[in-house]
Amino acid sequence: MIKLIREGSKNHPWLLKLIIILIAVTFVIGMGWFGYESSQQPNAVAMVGPYNISLEEFRRSYNRMYRFYKDELKQEIVDEADLKQQVIQSMVDQKVWLLTADEWDLDVSPELLRDEIMKKKEFQKDGKFDADLYHRLLAANRYTPKQFEAQLIKDLRTQQAQVIVQDVATLNPSEIQEAEELAARQTAGMEDEAEKERVRQRIRLQILFQKKQRALQAFQNAKRLRADVEIREEFL
Repeated sequence: MIKLIREGSKNHPWLLKLIIILIAVTFVIGMGWFGYESSQQPNAVAMVGPYNISLEEFRRSYNRMYRFYKDELKQEIVDEADLKQQVIQSMVDQKVWLLTADEWDLDVSPELLRDEIMKKKEFQKDGKFDADLYHRLLAANRYTPKQFEAQLIKDLRTQQAQVIVQDVATLNPSEIQEAEELAARQTAGMEDEAEKERVRQRIRLQILFQKKQRALQAFQNAKRLRADVEIREEFL
């Protein structure tokens, strides 16, 4: 997996950027990160509308990404200034999506929140949710259930907004034709009709996925241009 990421980052720089964004957004309990906003924070390194990115939040996210480059991508030299910019920009983008969720009145029901917590493997023992393990892991990482659940709600609301944007993207006739032509070239000489169909479906899904990602990026960029964003570079 890591080998694929390394190779993909050389040929497709946007792939590594997407991974960075996903890592910044996703809560990884083992790495001990929790972001929060507070209008009372005097050390905010960035503001996006009503949301602040605290210095502590930034440092934890930066340290996590630094370890990812050193330990997983095996990069001996990390451009710290460039990495700081990648991290803060991805964190700002996260808040932009949260603004979108606010505008669209997206919410998370108690049932959905409960289900999301219970299906997380880090909170399971013998394949089932373990309440004692849940509380022990949170306590070990200095989180209360209230803090963890509040962050999880934000992540889920962000995901809801992104799904809405992605669902708008569908293949138009010319893209369908492009997929069919590509599939025809790849299946030339193939006799197994079932395998041909699998190839056609895979190519369609690949093209659709790329279109959804472009839609996501375009929406995010447009939304960010309209958002009230301030980054305090001197605090990074």
